[in-house]
Amino acid sequence: MLRPLMLAFAFTFPLTALQTASAISLHIDVTPELAGENGVMMKPLDDKTTRFTIRVSTKNDPEEINPRSPFVRGGTLDVRGEHGRILRCPVHPKEQGDDLLYTFELENEHAKNSRFVLTEHLDDGQVGGGKVFSYRLIDFIDPSYRAKEFLENIRPVVLPAGTFPPDTNKPK
Repeated sequence: MLRPLMLAFAFTFPLTALQTASAISLHIDVTPELAGENGVMMKPLDDKTTRFTIRVSTKNDPEEINPRSPFVRGGTLDVRGEHGRILRCPVHPKEQGDDLLYTFELENEHAKNSRFVLTEHLDDGQVGGGKVFSYRLIDFIDPSYRAKEFLENIRPVVLPAGTFPPDTNKPK
């Protein structure tokens, strides 16, 4: 009876010993208020194209606090059109003092449906973890867009027709 149990343990132990731990990722939608006035800069190049620069501070990076922590940061541009994704590509930063500048140029029409995603995490063998910052470019092009989108999606509630019982809790 003990022999089959030991055999089962011998096969399952290596599988459980090699699994990596997982961590929770924090997803943050970056708005113009959260980014600040220097967080996202836009410069029109012509009537059709705009240059976007996203500034990220490195002052409080874990590497600055503890150089043995392998800290990974990556930027990705997700360009979308009316019918879905057109392009997804990495954006490499340029260092400027204590800041990283992620710069890319987009046609204005595509910028309205696109987003820049910045990921930050410790490279410690865990699956997930860290922070994901998502910049919807339309929020920076038209800061009142979220409010317009919210108002467009409000649906009026229609109560069913019928009689309701009289209110008996009226003050006397």
